Amino acid sequence: MSIFLIRHAQSEANINGRALSHASIRLSDHGKEQAKQLCELLPEIAHVIISKYHRTYQTAEPILHKYQITAEVDEHLHEFSYLSEERCANTNLDDRKQWVNAYWERMDYEYRDADDAESFADLYLRVQLFHEKIKQLAEAYVEKNLVVCTHGQFLQLLLTLKHEPQPLSRELMQNFRLDLIHWPIQNTAIFLF
Repeated sequence: MSIFLIRHAQSEANINGRALSHASIRLSDHGKEQAKQLCELLPEIAHVIISKYHRTYQTAEPILHKYQITAEVDEHLHEFSYLSEERCANTNLDDRKQWVNAYWERMDYEYRDADDAESFADLYLRVQLFHEKIKQLAEAYVEKNLVVCTHGQFLQLLLTLKHEPQPLSRELMQNFRLDLIHWPIQNTAIFLF
């Protein structure tokens, strides 16, 4: 049996919609269809772990209904929120482009955009903690299937560190950014842990 690591389905923010907060972003109509297709594609699921962000719940919702299970919310799984939540309220991708570019040009893994934003070091720690948890869970999911529904940037770093464990560094941050640009993880992409 398997642990499936999955990026959430297409969200309104993915198609340049405005977002009131990082956590409240909802799935697009296409994303809701992707979630239904995902449910049909996967084998029987015993347990689902999601982030605190609504789009992961919506992605998992068809699975939860089908198997009459409740999702576990993991505090480490949310997306990398490196821009200020307050400043990003009611903005879209176009509005944030200049701020995004400025953050990544700085390439400082300890830098925080504001008190309500994360540093890359914060993301690294969250990924490390979840990676330890999922390694421990792997023993319990030999006979049954688990879905972990998370986000593109979180998943990108988790997969990087799973395949090539390495310390936090500027080089890791640079390579992470290049991977995001050149090989982004698509919505509802599935990876086996």
